[in-house]
Amino acid sequence: MSIALTLGLGASFIWIAVLYWSDRQPTRRLWPPHQGHWFTALWAWGLTIAIYVGLIRTATSDWNALGLPVWLRWGLGGGISTLGSIIQTQGIAAIGLRGTSGWTERLVASGVHARWRHPQYLGQIATLIGIALFAGTISGWLVVVTGSFALIYAARVEDRFLAERYPAFSDYSARVGWTPFTIGSRE
Repeated sequence: MSIALTLGLGASFIWIAVLYWSDRQPTRRLWPPHQGHWFTALWAWGLTIAIYVGLIRTATSDWNALGLPVWLRWGLGGGISTLGSIIQTQGIAAIGLRGTSGWTERLVASGVHARWRHPQYLGQIATLIGIALFAGTISGWLVVVTGSFALIYAARVEDRFLAERYPAFSDYSARVGWTPFTIGSRE
């Protein structure tokens, strides 16, 4: 296993472990933190960046090992990645860098958050999928699957946290799903 693949998978599994601990030990949770601070921002963004770096480095080492056609890699992969980046950027801009680092200051239900509950995660998943299509590697897909699982799990953990913290979250989650394919929450 390459260092890049280990980095991407390792960062994904660390995120999953942090989320599992936080889900099972809400009074001692690590994510979302009880109070955001620079250290939270450092490790949260560090792990997220490690997933991307691991995927990109893995992808470039096995460039198009799957032999995917150019239109699929550049057209669909590039398009999905670009769209995902736009959605992710809008979601992050709406809640702010502090909000993405654990400083939950308010419930954001406007802008892109009026369409999807976790647009930053939805965008990240789309970006990861687009990069994997663009790269055309099997090992890249391993990082996409584990990274996407971590992001989906993060959305579920954060939903429970937001429901506890903000009474208005119940109404919000009842009408706004977190993907384009869901309407409202099932929890």
